[in-house]
Amino acid sequence: MYSRVLRNLLTVSRKYSGTKINNQFKTKFYSRGKNNFIRSCYSSAAAANSQNVDTPTKPKQPDRTCIDEELLEEEGDSWSLKNKHEKAKDRLEKMLQEPEMLRLYKVLQIEVEVMRQSGDDVPENLKDRDWVELLLMNSQAKRKRYLNFLFCIEKKEENKRNKRLAKSKEVEELRQAGLLRPNDIPLWMQYTLGGNSLFMRIRDSSMNTTSNWWLHRASMFGPKVVLDCGFEDKMTRQEIRNCAKQLMFAFAANREYTEPFDLHFCNLNRSSYLFEELYSFIPTMLEPEFPINLHENSYLDLYPRDKLVYLTPDCKQMMSDYDTDAVYIVGAIVDKVSGNPVTLAKAKKEGIRMAKLPIDKYLNFGGGSNKSLTINQVIGILCDYYNTGDWYHAFRFVPRRKLTESREVQLKKKLSYYLENNKDFKSGKDFAIESRNKFRR
Repeated sequence: MYSRVLRNLLTVSRKYSGTKINNQFKTKFYSRGKNNFIRSCYSSAAAANSQNVDTPTKPKQPDRTCIDEELLEEEGDSWSLKNKHEKAKDRLEKMLQEPEMLRLYKVLQIEVEVMRQSGDDVPENLKDRDWVELLLMNSQAKRKRYLNFLFCIEKKEENKRNKRLAKSKEVEELRQAGLLRPNDIPLWMQYTLGGNSLFMRIRDSSMNTTSNWWLHRASMFGPKVVLDCGFEDKMTRQEIRNCAKQLMFAFAANREYTEPFDLHFCNLNRSSYLFEELYSFIPTMLEPEFPINLHENSYLDLYPRDKLVYLTPDCKQMMSDYDTDAVYIVGAIVDKVSGNPVTLAKAKKEGIRMAKLPIDKYLNFGGGSNKSLTINQVIGILCDYYNTGDWYHAFRFVPRRKLTESREVQLKKKLSYYLENNKDFKSGKDFAIESRNKFRR
């Protein structure tokens, strides 16, 4: 869904038109006027960065807490310019300096080789970051599952390469046999892009410029939404990686709307593993022109307490309409095991108002379905309702597999399968009441 948007988002060293969201940006907007300012944002980089500013700009506020270009100038932040593999290599070398870790590393090398010779699913090559993950795992079962996961990824990539080679070989054989004839139709007669077509190609750079302009405008006039990144101590490393990926998808989904939110990532420690993973997904987020707001401090230091509303699925207060004066907070947490109401506890501890999405009012969840949604799904629901005012349309982001209708279809398929393949069961006791006692222990 966001493939083309993410391709623009993850392009390194891409220059974004428009100026920074600061006092100079606002001065240009109000001095030139709306129409002239929009033209300057869509002009070339040289025209956008020209020094012909009508009014002088105010100096930058010294108490700004946003993580911006100052991070790139600090001496201790040189690691942010490295890619993920180089950082993993440095971390592995640092870990192996300890004698205990070095001994464990040699033991794990022998363990992986024994598993490979035994016929287990083990990848052929392990990267430095894979060894770091294996060293941090405290059980053999976890390491075995992780190696199996890496093996599946390796085989998928291998199958893709084989398919591409087979396709290119097939095309080459057809070309040598003379079965591939050149197109005799002139280009001006072909209904294709660049030929006989009324439509022009919208380039990725144009889409990127427009999306970033919407975000710049939202930072001045749009509603504020906070993503609370202060739950890293309650997540495993795999959950942190999933959380960073969901944050990236949430940012990409938000910038697709003509009226997006002004997203603020609060409680984001730049020395944390979550920041490292988020930087690997969005390598341009530290550029000064990139329209993103990263804060190390809390949202309580940025907004009044009476305007904050924490969205948590565990509270009783249901959200009926979108309050444009409020600042909604979405907890950036992925909890696949415990399911503890950590967002509810944090909102009560800080004395913040709470609300939950009216999912039960508009949707019927099937039995045993989990009502928790991912971060990007929550942001998509809020963006849809803010732009359309229709909850039914906004809840299209809820997975259909969790609803009653979908679960009924799944149960019917399972029942028909069991009835058609009843010979596979050894005894009728599989469906008897006595067989259910094992689930009551």
